[in-house]
Amino acid sequence: MDLLITILLSTLVQFLLFIYLRGRIEQQLNATDLLKNVQSEIDAMVRELNLSAERNIGVLEARIAEMEALLTKADQRALVLQRELERRDRASEVYSQMRRALPEPAKESLTLLPDSDLEAPTVSSAAESVPVLVQPTATKPLKQRVVDLRLEGKSPREIATLTGATQGEVELILSLQQDLFGSAT
Repeated sequence: MDLLITILLSTLVQFLLFIYLRGRIEQQLNATDLLKNVQSEIDAMVRELNLSAERNIGVLEARIAEMEALLTKADQRALVLQRELERRDRASEVYSQMRRALPEPAKESLTLLPDSDLEAPTVSSAAESVPVLVQPTATKPLKQRVVDLRLEGKSPREIATLTGATQGEVELILSLQQDLFGSAT
């Protein structure tokens, strides 16, 4: 009898333990609770992704705005450069037309101007005397002639007229030789 009571008690304890564990397992494996947990985890991940996407979109929009500003600046600089090139082309056309438009020296008497290393003949006729610019036949390079004329006290405009160079070329040569003349150019 004691054995029977012990077996019954042991079976009863095992049955109660079985019911308790089965309830816990069902509770853990319950589909609705499991779905709720999965749903809450997915919702948290979606919120994180949305925040990350918004932050990345903000960064991209800021960079796009910077790029647009830089492109606008580059376009403006390109326009300025194009205008400057067109202006230089027009200026060189004007200078070349001015050089072509210079009157040819007449076959009448030619006289040389005194105190000059360069030839700047004038045409003498009965009606008038017109100074004529002629490309110098001197063997000195343009740079040396410009420097020599500047040392003689000539202005850049006079040097340009005497050498047949543009005033811009003369000023450039003089600015490059600034160590000789200081700020007197």
